[in-house]
Amino acid sequence: MAHGTRLRALVLTALAVVLAGCADDPQPETPTSQEPTDPGTGQTVEPTDAPLEWRPTGHPTEQRVVMGTTWSAVVAPGGSSVTLTDGEAETVVAAGAGRQVAEVLLDDAWAVLVMQDRTEQRPSHAVTVDLATGEQRDVVTPEPANGGSWAMHDGNLYYPTWGEGRAWCLATLALKDSNGEEAWCAPPRTGWSGLTASAAGVAMMTFDDARPVACRTVALLDATSRPEPLDGPDPCTAWDVAATDDGAVWSSVPRPRRQEEAELHAVADGTTYDLGPGTTGSLLPCGDSVFFARDPQRDGDPARLMRWTPAHTLEVAYESAATGDVFIAEPACAGDVLTLTVLSERGDEQVWATVA
Repeated sequence: MAHGTRLRALVLTALAVVLAGCADDPQPETPTSQEPTDPGTGQTVEPTDAPLEWRPTGHPTEQRVVMGTTWSAVVAPGGSSVTLTDGEAETVVAAGAGRQVAEVLLDDAWAVLVMQDRTEQRPSHAVTVDLATGEQRDVVTPEPANGGSWAMHDGNLYYPTWGEGRAWCLATLALKDSNGEEAWCAPPRTGWSGLTASAAGVAMMTFDDARPVACRTVALLDATSRPEPLDGPDPCTAWDVAATDDGAVWSSVPRPRRQEEAELHAVADGTTYDLGPGTTGSLLPCGDSVFFARDPQRDGDPARLMRWTPAHTLEVAYESAATGDVFIAEPACAGDVLTLTVLSERGDEQVWATVA
């Protein structure tokens, strides 16, 4: 099995098995008895070539890297530590005994580093770093849950915590003063995952534990941090979601036995657009746009990173030199800088670009 295929299988296993962040929580399931298709309900958008100016990160793909405008974060192999550097100053933050780095969130002002217990028994340990001063603080209240989805934007952190009766709750924290609160808790026997955050808003996927088919719903958070279901996706099929200034972008899984294969859609000013195929788990707001990966659709195709712009156009922002068995790992964004790790039989690469 090729390197890219192996990693894709690992990513999909993580999505399907630990999407809620804890094995005791309700898990979203996809049905196996039917394989509906997604015919699309909006205007079909054809992509145009508009590649960003991609440059090598200078690090091997074995090191997880998040590049920013000034700062970068490099995770040591095995996740034992994170090194933050601006090219002059350097700060190393250790994961700690029995822990590994699970999340790295970075922008021009803050870094948030999430360390997960390797046995998944203890709550996650998160450290915030003020990049202007170097001050480090632990995220204490509300206490982070083990695993789950984290997001950060404009000095605000969003992450999972446990509520009353082991409810799976969303916590918010202002990084400047470490003022945190429990913002919203999922009802009994439900959960949430897939946080995204940008200037346009915060979004998540919620799910229930209905049998034999769990129902997934994508939602945008309102002013009180409560999820409001997005009007547009077919019931129970959505997976990823990101807010935009005039709507949202979301993915749906039309063939439940192929959870990695999604169809992407957008709504803008009340108009729905069909953006074509994409890869589950890759949807990411960055800068003024929303990006998603598209695996090769046939033999001889490259992997591509697609960009939905504020002008309601779909662009090919990156195209791999390799074709066939090639895979774009989950992209990372720091402010308006994207980092990609691309895996293929012909050689891996790790590149970054500014969203212009």
